[in-house]
Amino acid sequence: MVNPSDHPLFQRVSHWINLINFLVLGITGWFIHSPYPGMPMNLVRNLHFFFMYFLVINGVIRFYYSFFGKHKDYKDIILNTQDLKNFWPQTKYYLFMGKDPETGKYNPLQKIAYISFPIMAMVQVITGAILYWPEKLAGYAWYFGGLAAVRGFHYLFMWLFIALVGVHLYLVFTEAYEQFLFMFFGKIKNQKGL
Repeated sequence: MVNPSDHPLFQRVSHWINLINFLVLGITGWFIHSPYPGMPMNLVRNLHFFFMYFLVINGVIRFYYSFFGKHKDYKDIILNTQDLKNFWPQTKYYLFMGKDPETGKYNPLQKIAYISFPIMAMVQVITGAILYWPEKLAGYAWYFGGLAAVRGFHYLFMWLFIALVGVHLYLVFTEAYEQFLFMFFGKIKNQKGL
């Protein structure tokens, strides 16, 4: 059941912006990693950096809103003792081995994913900056094990993002289709349809 107060307009718009950011960053990142002859690499890199800045700005605003906005929701995302109890039952449910446990707005695995997104985004920003300015930031590349390791981390985290987004989409369409309709269209499905 969809509760409109769970996803106010600001959160929904922020979600849309992140969707666009992740999509463009994934595509442009792939082309930076594996360009084809004649590709306008300057345009691809500029798009990649523009959407990276857009992602960071949206993330900072969303983070601020979580703690100080009209609809503070940081408590919904922070792990608690009930989440620790529900972690294994929720995992078993997702592996088709158990029942869906009672949780709050988000289950413990969702919370871990939502907490990991900004951390992973910061790793991407740092490793991306090192790759873009390898001479200026050579000292920082050393912390990761060298420039090749930085490239590997950046590539690995891209695939982690893709995997998390893929699982998220699968669960949205199999477990929470009504929430998808509300998040993207502001509509709540009733007995007569939309």
